[in-house]
Amino acid sequence: MSADYVYLCMALMAYIISQVISAERINVLYRTIPLKMPFVEVVRLYWLGMFYNFFLPGGVGGDGYKVYYLKKHYECGVKRVVSLLLSDRVSGLVAIVIYILFLTSTLVSDLPIICQDYVWIGIPFAVLGYYAVVYVICRSTLGESWKVLAYSMVIQGLQMFAAMFIALGLGCDAAHLSNYVFLFFISSIASAIPISIAGIGLREATFAIGSQYLSVDDGLAVALSIVFYFTSLVASMPGITYMLKPEWIKKH
Repeated sequence: MSADYVYLCMALMAYIISQVISAERINVLYRTIPLKMPFVEVVRLYWLGMFYNFFLPGGVGGDGYKVYYLKKHYECGVKRVVSLLLSDRVSGLVAIVIYILFLTSTLVSDLPIICQDYVWIGIPFAVLGYYAVVYVICRSTLGESWKVLAYSMVIQGLQMFAAMFIALGLGCDAAHLSNYVFLFFISSIASAIPISIAGIGLREATFAIGSQYLSVDDGLAVALSIVFYFTSLVASMPGITYMLKPEWIKKH
C-alpha cells in the first residue's frame, strides 16, 4: 500500500494545531481557579503530558504529571486540579459523541439502526448531559462550559480532518470517507478506556470490527488507525525536551 505523503503531512499539521488549541482549552479551565499561567508554559506542560500519555494507560500519565506540576509550582489543590482535568476530558468526549450522532444521521448509511435519520435528536441531550456532569464534578467552571465545549468541537473537527487526510493518503475512496471517519470517532472513545497504553490495540480492534458492518476495507481501516497513532506520537516528540529538562517548562 503506497502513501501520499502530502496528505500525511497535512494530517500531522492538523493534529498539531488541534493540540495547541487543546492547551488553550485547558488554560480556560485553569483560569477559573484562578490560575494565570503564561500560554507558552501551558503549551509546554501540555506537550510533556502528551508525551507521557504514550507510556501509561488511558492518558493518566500526562494528567498525573499536570496534577504534580501544578501542586508543586502553583500550590493548587489536587482535588481541584483533578476536577478541572475531568471536565476537560468530558468536553472532548461529548464533542466526539456529537460528531458520531451527526454522522450517523446524515452520512453513514450502512448501520443497522432503527430510525437512523433521526439520531441527531440526541445531540441536545448530549449537550445537556455535558452541563449536568460539569455541574456535578466542577461547578465552578460551569460559566466557561460553553467555551470549553466549543473548543472541543474545533479540536475534534481538526482531528477528524487529520483522519480524513490519512485515509486519503492511504488511497481511500472518497465515497466511503465518512465511514472511516465514523469508525475513527468510535475508536477515539474506545482508546480512552484505561486498559491499554495510548489506546494501542483498542483503536485497531475497533476499526477491524467496524469494517465488518460498514463499506470499508479492513486493511485500510487498520492502517489508518496505525498511521494516526504514529502521527500523534510524532506530534508529541517535543515533550521529550521537557521530560529531560523540566525546568524549561517555566523558562520564558
